[in-house]
Amino acid sequence: MAASARGVALRALVSLYKGRGQRVRAELEGRGLEPRDLAFAYELSHGVLRRERLLDHVLAAVAHRGLPKSASLLAVLRLGVYQLLFLPGMPPHAAVHETVALLRANRGFANAVLRRIAAMVRDRAADDGRPRDELSLPEGRALELPASLPADEGERLAIVHSLPSWLARRFAEQHGLEGLRQIAAAASATPGVYLRAVAPADRLVASLAAAGVQVAATDDPRLLRWTGGGSPFAAESFRDGGFVAQDPTAYAAAAAVPCGPGDVVIDLCAAPGTKTTLLAEMVGDSGRVFAFDPDERRRQRVAENVARLRLDGVVEVVADAAALAPADCVLADVPCSNTGVLGRRVEVRERLRPSAFAALTELQRTLLQQAITLTRPGGHVVYSTCSIDREENEDVVASVCAADAGLELVRSLLTLPAAGAHDGGFHAVLRRAAPIG
Repeated sequence: MAASARGVALRALVSLYKGRGQRVRAELEGRGLEPRDLAFAYELSHGVLRRERLLDHVLAAVAHRGLPKSASLLAVLRLGVYQLLFLPGMPPHAAVHETVALLRANRGFANAVLRRIAAMVRDRAADDGRPRDELSLPEGRALELPASLPADEGERLAIVHSLPSWLARRFAEQHGLEGLRQIAAAASATPGVYLRAVAPADRLVASLAAAGVQVAATDDPRLLRWTGGGSPFAAESFRDGGFVAQDPTAYAAAAAVPCGPGDVVIDLCAAPGTKTTLLAEMVGDSGRVFAFDPDERRRQRVAENVARLRLDGVVEVVADAAALAPADCVLADVPCSNTGVLGRRVEVRERLRPSAFAALTELQRTLLQQAITLTRPGGHVVYSTCSIDREENEDVVASVCAADAGLELVRSLLTLPAAGAHDGGFHAVLRRAAPIG
């Protein structure tokens, strides 16, 4: 069972390393794994990508010939080290033996490297006085590092939490060292899964419990956190439209749209439709939500979510933005760097480059200006991203407001990601001036 999951995770990683795949998740699905095995493959592949730079730091110090150039061998070594360090319930001999068995060649080399690293794990807490030489591991264990980490804390955080050095410096410049600590910890942590209840929350909790799904309440009565048991997405309440998956930060951005019963709202970048469906619930049966996305396949995802939640009578999925008429409110949840969701979008940190921000902000300003033209005088625009970068957030809003005297910034909110709690993101509520007289 586990070997099959490891094999699927290996193929997904190798495909990504060789440039054949863009999203690991897409590589994992459709492989015929049972749900439990698929979850394990998902944990392995995403865990490796969240911790890749740290894994390589450890491997490079033990593999004296340097990191292997073979994508398959490197992926196997990373998978093995990830299991040894971050899956404490995994017996070390199983992590080594079952992973090495995936190789056709170099098994002796891989076995020796992984066994050396396994011997460096201690069943005690890490020494806080030696942050360069000992790493804290799950369940109170410690790794005696084979090579010291840098003295500079920012660079040390970048390695431990597998961030590009330039991105860690950018975070520190914008959010300070304490902000970097929080962002880095979230980037390497498994993000939580939150369910936004469509039916009354107590009824949803009972339905999920009957299906063996464990959830916990949050500060918001509509949001539940999945804590264990079976997958909520295999439960009848999911098929029946009882909930959608939505992180608290994304939920807050959609909930910030100041619309109510009977209003007409446009969701300008609607896929996958989780914000669209919340807007539909807010405007009710007497309102209307027009959901646009330029990509046909992504529009289909919006339509599927809308149909599952039985909101077809309120939401119209639009294929041509030119057909949209001015609305009471417009939500522009624009494409961005995804720097607020690095723990969830694990491939981003490898693809993102410093030059990307200029191109993104140009697109973001264009979309925000389009949203403004689609808002009736006196109406509101909500601009949102899953980025925590000032250039994409406050700077875009400030530049657009400076160019339009008829815009008022009502409020804005930047949320830094927090490990085990929520994603990062930004939203701003703008009001378009009503004509005088």
